[in-house]
Amino acid sequence: MDEIDLERTEITGNQELPKVLYIVPWQKSDPGDLMGKPVNTLLDEVLAPIDRGEFVRQVRYYDELRERQE
Repeated sequence: MDEIDLERTEITGNQELPKVLYIVPWQKSDPGDLMGKPVNTLLDEVLAPIDRGEFVRQVRYYDELRERQE
């Protein structure tokens, strides 16, 4: 088998500048793909109002778990 030894890539820059990484795609995306919000988003679920009784039950559950661990 043929083997190729590649040298490692070392990137250096000005240490005073903030560390920022820009990722640039190799191909341009189709504008139709970017229109609207994604179908499978959790944002609506996260920002949805919660039931007060369910929240109180969860808090009690986690409090009991924490007491058992101590």
